[in-house]
This record gives sequence, C-alpha cells and structure tokens, in this order.
Amino acid sequence: MNYLLKNVLAIGALVVLLPATTACSEKYLTYNHTPGEKTENPEDPGEVEMPDNMAKGAYKLLADKPGQVIKGLGFEIQSEISAHADVNNENRPLGVPYDLVPSERKRLAEEMLKGFRYMRVGMGIYFRGVTPDHKNMIERKEGQAEAMVQLMKDAGVEGISMEYWSPAPYWKSNGNFIDGTLKSFDDDFLEEFTDALVQDVKYMKDKGFKVSTWGLQNECIYPEVGYAHCHYTEDQFVKVFGKIAPKIRALDSDIEIIYDTNSGQNGSYGPKLWQENPQLLKYVDAWVYHRIGDNSDFVMDRRDSYKANSQDKPIYQNEYEYFSDQVKATTFEWLMVNTAQSIMNWMTFIESPKWYWLHALKPIDDTLNRDGFGLGVWRPSYANESHDYPELAHGHWEFNWQNYNAIAGFLKYMPWDSRRYNVEEDEERHDNRIMAWKTPEGKLVMAMTNRSDDWFEFDVTLDGAKSMKGFRFDKNGRDVEIGSNSGASTVTAKLKPWSIEFWVEQ
Repeated sequence: MNYLLKNVLAIGALVVLLPATTACSEKYLTYNHTPGEKTENPEDPGEVEMPDNMAKGAYKLLADKPGQVIKGLGFEIQSEISAHADVNNENRPLGVPYDLVPSERKRLAEEMLKGFRYMRVGMGIYFRGVTPDHKNMIERKEGQAEAMVQLMKDAGVEGISMEYWSPAPYWKSNGNFIDGTLKSFDDDFLEEFTDALVQDVKYMKDKGFKVSTWGLQNECIYPEVGYAHCHYTEDQFVKVFGKIAPKIRALDSDIEIIYDTNSGQNGSYGPKLWQENPQLLKYVDAWVYHRIGDNSDFVMDRRDSYKANSQDKPIYQNEYEYFSDQVKATTFEWLMVNTAQSIMNWMTFIESPKWYWLHALKPIDDTLNRDGFGLGVWRPSYANESHDYPELAHGHWEFNWQNYNAIAGFLKYMPWDSRRYNVEEDEERHDNRIMAWKTPEGKLVMAMTNRSDDWFEFDVTLDGAKSMKGFRFDKNGRDVEIGSNSGASTVTAKLKPWSIEFWVEQ
C-alpha cells in the first residue's frame, strides 16, 4: 500500500471528519515516557521497585447498571503479499496462512488467533483472484480459500468481515483494482454490478466462510490512494448502498451490514444517508470508524461526538494499528498499554460491541509497517535477507509483543457475548483505566491499565464477596499470575508502570 499517503490522509481525517465541535486541536504525535524529543535509543528504565506510597483511585462496580453485550474482537488477514505494485502479476506469492509451513499455520491459530471472533477479509486487496470476465472475485490460487477457512477452524474464529477495498476490475472506470471509481452509476449498470457483489458473497459462503459482516467499501472518501481502492462521492455511495443492501439482507438476514468504514454516522457520508435517505437506515446494522493509532484519551474526551446521531445503532471501529511515524514517536510500552486502553475506552464510553486490530502478521521485509501493523511478523518464502530476524526461517512467524500483549488478555478473559458493567470512578484518569464485565457464565472480570512511569493502586469495591485472581501483561510476559484474594468484597491492585492486569473471578 502507499502507506505514506494513507498516513497523511488518515491524520488529516482526524481533523476534518469528526464533528466541528470536537475537531482535533492536539498535536497528533507527542507521546513519550517523559516530555521532550524521543531519542533513537531511549533509556530503558527497567524494573521500578514498588514504593511505600503511590497514587491511587477508588472504584465501585455497579452491578445494577449493565452495559452492552460484547460480541468479541476481530483481526485482518493479509492473505496476499503485495497490495499494489504487482497487483496484476498472477505469479506473485500468496500471503498468510498459505505461505506458512503447516506447523506454523497451526501454531498461528492456536497461539495467536484463538479467542478472536471475526477475521476481516479485504476483497480486492488481500483476496483478489478474478473470474475470466473480471466481474467476480475468487481465490487467486487453488488452496488459498481452503487455507484461510482451516485457519479459522483451528483458531475457533466464527466468521469473516467481508469488505471491499475494490470491486473486480470489470466494474471500474480504469479497469484496475488500484484507485478509480465505478465506470457508470446508471440504474441498469448498478443492478448488474450489485448482482455481481451478491455472487461474491455466495462464492465465499460456498468456499466454507461464514460471512458475519459485509461492507460496501473501505474508506470510500479518498479519491486516490495508490493501492486497491474505489472512490465514491457521498451521493454515489448512498445510491449504490441503496441498491446492494436489500440484496445482501435478502441473501442472508444474519449478515451484519456496516456503513462507511471511516467516519461512521458522522463525517460526510453518514449524514447523507440518515438525514436525506432515512428509509435506508433499516439496512444499516452498525456504524464503523477508523481511528488509526489514536491516543485512547480521544475516545474519552470526545465520547459525545462519537455517539451523536447514532440512530440507536451500535458503533465500533474495525481497523486499529500504528503508522511508522507513530511508532517512532513513542515507546513500545506506550503503544502496548494505549492499545489495551483503546479497546477499553471504545467499549466503555462508546458502548462498542466489537473492536478490530489490523493484520495478524506482516512480512519481515515490510520494515516500514511491520512494527505498528502486525500482531506478529513472518518470513515470506521469497525473503532471503534477515531484516533483523536472522533466526526466523522461511514460513515461520513470531510475535510483536508490543501489539499482541495488549490484546492477549482480552482474548483469554473476555469470552464472546460477555456483558459489560459500569464502574463508578472517583476520577476519570487518562493513564489508569478500568473496565468490568461478566462472562456468559456470570464470572466477574476486570481489566486495569497503568500507562505511566509510576506505580498506581486501584481500590475496587465489588458487588459482594468474591475470590479473584490477578494476571499481568507487560513487555516481560503474558498472563503472569500476580496474586489472589479469597472471599473479599474489595480488590486492591497495585499496577507496575506500563502494565495491564486482569482480575478474574474464580
């Protein structure tokens, strides 16, 4: 992808696409352990001993104030290596999981992806084989779809979020996956085009995918981006949505239909629908945002804006990662805790039922994006240079701890269809967040964070006596047991700097 361009556009979108009352005035990239310029080799403060006294906060679980049902977390799969330059090269290698050796496919499913509910599939970019007439999407090489479906089965992933970056080239003004728009918006053409999109869904279902979510276009606002994309004006997008949404609903009423995966119900595309075409609201199941690399503070501070004009529909984001300049501007520790807080704040303040990371794995030769985009990295079959991973064999992968350790606890301790519960806070703190939920079996779980250089104490009053056990996630490890209490009505959790803890009812 032309990620440098996308970076500029996405950062600009923070300013122009949110309602004017909450336009971004903050400097976007100013995150460091301490104020000042980040050095190339920042000093590692190491372990900080627990002080006798530390800052603390008082919290109370409000068991009589349940929140939303949390459907689960999602990730995106890069099932094609390249996103742009060799888009028409049929001999280019495939991506994940096809390019992994069989044992590493299995390990990816069991060690990284278990706990995720949804896998986002980018049609026209990371799944982009085409029929001979170039009208429909199919797997590019035999076995590509089978490998993806098997990965989902091994991981226990329920379904895919099927979303277009570009439709098949026949329908495009330039006959190419990259950029352009539709070559016509006449009614007859759109009837044929939307029938082809329905056929794509049928194809995926026939290949064994459960289609859980469907979206017409990723980030339709941008005219040109340099990778697989299709631009629509506001009027064009609504017109095409009005043609296709009833057909998707008629094909499978269980498919969630999402709208404008960039600016949700706000921006400019959302109001064009809910203000001028309210009859189409019945086909919108959720509004979806992209807020790439956002400081989690923004979600807290702009909650009213994000929730405005929801039309009583859920809101969530389905793409989260960090651009290279965001990675360089801070530390891995900050990124890790901030990602955890993004999940917590979207679910707490926006009442989001879902949250998505971007890619499971990035190739090691994508040195610009691998640290911020992937939960891990893999060595593709063609990559012979070490790219800082000299011991990583072809077709093998390893974790990016700064990204995966942020999410791992939620995958393990927040099972699908958990119910969030509100927590009363003596003060809403940006760097010390808390979120509580009960599993479908009724067991209480609390997530807490410390995004700072100093220790912090959470004093939590529960809804009765419970036996709880604590587990820590930080740069040094995942799921480290740190203590327990038995039959107490309170939990006192002392979080070390740059850490995430989960307290789980036994």
